[in-house]
Amino acid sequence: MVVLCYRSEEALCDLAGPLHAALEARAGTYELILVSNYWPESGDSTPDVAAAFAREHPHVLVVARPKEGAMGWDLRSGLEMASGDYLVYLDGDGQVPPGSALTIADALRDSGADVAKGRRRPREDGSIRTFTSFGYNAVFRLLFGTRGLWDINGQPKAMTRAVYERLDLRTDDWFTDAEIVLKATALGLLIVEVPVRFGPRQIPRSNVGLGTVWEFAANMVRWRLGTHPARELASRAETRRAPARVGR
Repeated sequence: MVVLCYRSEEALCDLAGPLHAALEARAGTYELILVSNYWPESGDSTPDVAAAFAREHPHVLVVARPKEGAMGWDLRSGLEMASGDYLVYLDGDGQVPPGSALTIADALRDSGADVAKGRRRPREDGSIRTFTSFGYNAVFRLLFGTRGLWDINGQPKAMTRAVYERLDLRTDDWFTDAEIVLKATALGLLIVEVPVRFGPRQIPRSNVGLGTVWEFAANMVRWRLGTHPARELASRAETRRAPARVGR
C-alpha cells in the first residue's frame, strides 16, 4: 500500500492512521509505504512526520528523497520499494476514505483483473474541479477510445506485480495515472473501475493548478501523436493488441 504524501505534513496521520489500523485488522502480511519526497529548502515537514509515524507503527516504510520529478516520479520511488504481489497506491490528501484502498485491493483480487481503479463518485470537491475532470475524461475517451472507463485519474489504483513490471512506468509528472490506463489498454489487460466517494481536500494546499491542466493537455497530444517518451512499450504492444477489456 503506497501513499503519496507530498506536502501532507501533519495531515498525513489522518489518512495513514486509519489505513494502518485497517491493514492491521486483516489477516496476512502487508507493507504501508509513505512516500515523503521533498524539495530541498522548502521547509516541508512531511519526511519528519512520516518517520515519526513509522517509528510508532509496525510494517511502515518511508521513502524520503530530494525530489527529481512530480507525482509519477514519487509513485515509482514508492513502488520500487514495495515487495508484495498486489500493489495499491493513493494520494495522501485525504479526499478518498482510507478504507477505499482496501476496497480496490479486494476488487483486484476477487475479479481476477489486472488493474483495479477508483471512480470518484460521488464527488464533493466543488463544481469547478468536477467540470474540469468531466471535460478531461471526455477528451481522453475521444482521443484514445477508452470506452467503459469514466475517471482516468481516479484513485486508489491497484495492480498485480506482474502487471506493474509489464507496464514499465516512465512518466515523472501527473500523467502517470493515464500512462497506466493507456499501457494496460494497449496490452489488452482487464481493468475494473469501482465507485469511490471523493470528499473535500483535507490539506490546505492544492498541488493541482492551471499548469497541471496544461501538462495533461500536452501529454495527451504527445501520446496521440506517438512522440511521448513513455509510449515506447505501448507502441510495441499495439502491433499485437488484443481487444481492451473493461469490467465492473
